[in-house]
Amino acid sequence: MGEVAIMIDESMQILQKRVQQVAGLIDRLKEENINLKSKIAKLEDEIQNLKEQLNVMRKEREQIKNKIDGATSMLESLDIEGLINTENQDKLIEDNNQSDKI
Repeated sequence: MGEVAIMIDESMQILQKRVQQVAGLIDRLKEENINLKSKIAKLEDEIQNLKEQLNVMRKEREQIKNKIDGATSMLESLDIEGLINTENQDKLIEDNNQSDKI
């Protein structure tokens, strides 16, 4: 029975080492899990900040678009092309009048 007791004792020591290894692994995994949860929380905050920045940029883009549309409408109402054509015609007439004088 002495050999059986020695084998049982050796088996218990092996089992205790394995239990300690598994317990150490569980502790490391718990720590890693905490770290990962912290990283996830930081990334979620960053995502929220980026979403807010995107909304601000969208509003700014809409304001710029509205200003451009307003300026375009104003230019169209002023008939800039007509003014340019009239100025060109006036210049041509003036040039012709000067040529006639020579």
